[in-house]
Amino acid sequence: MIRRFTGLILAFDVDWDVRRSIMFLNEIGDLIDAVKIGWYQLLTIGPQGIRELTSNFSKYFLADFKLGDVVHINEYVVRRTHELGINGVIMHAVAGRDNLAPAIDLARKLDIDVYLLVSMSSGGELYDENLDYNVSLGMNIGVSGFIVPATKPDVIRKVRSMVGGNYQLLSPGVGVQGGRPGCAIASGADFEIVGRSIISSESPREAALKVLNAIRNPVNCS
Repeated sequence: MIRRFTGLILAFDVDWDVRRSIMFLNEIGDLIDAVKIGWYQLLTIGPQGIRELTSNFSKYFLADFKLGDVVHINEYVVRRTHELGINGVIMHAVAGRDNLAPAIDLARKLDIDVYLLVSMSSGGELYDENLDYNVSLGMNIGVSGFIVPATKPDVIRKVRSMVGGNYQLLSPGVGVQGGRPGCAIASGADFEIVGRSIISSESPREAALKVLNAIRNPVNCS
C-alpha cells in the first residue's frame, strides 16, 4: 500500500528522457507520495528507461497501463512491471473476475498492489451503472484499493461507505479535468492524483505546494 505523508500523487504523463524526468522528480520529490506512470514512459523511454527511473528515484511507482485484458496478458504485465521496479498497478474492473482474480493473486505473491478502476473521471457511464458490483468484486478478489474520480465526489463518498477504512482510494482528475484540489480527500479519498496542473506550471514546486495547501485546507467542496 502507498504510505501517506502528503496525500499527493503525481500523474507523470510526459515524453521526456530519463535524465530530465529524474531532475523534475527530484525538484518536487518531497511533496509527493507516489508517481503514476503509463503509456508516455513506456512508448518514450521503454522498459529499460522505466527501470532506470524506478532505480534512481526512491518513491512508490504506480503503473497505469489501462490493464483490462484476458488473464494471461494481465499476468504477463504484472510480471514485467515487477521486474521494472513498479510497486503497484491499476486494473480495470471491466475485465471481470475470471481475468482479474488470477493476476491479482500473482501480484500479491510478487508484493505488488492492485488498484481497481471503478469509475472514470469523464464519461464511463457503464462503470457508474455497475459501481456496486465492481466495488464488491474488487473487495472479493483482494485489491489494495480503488480508483475513484475527483470529478465525481458522490462516487468517492459511496465507495468509501462501501469499503470502510481497509482500502485506499486514489482520485485522478484533479485540476485540468475539473476536480477541485483538496475536495477528493475531503470526500473520502486517501490520495489526489495531479498531473498537468503541476507539470505544465512555470513553477511546478509552487503549483504542488498550492495543491498541498488545498488538501490541508479544502474549501468550496460540495
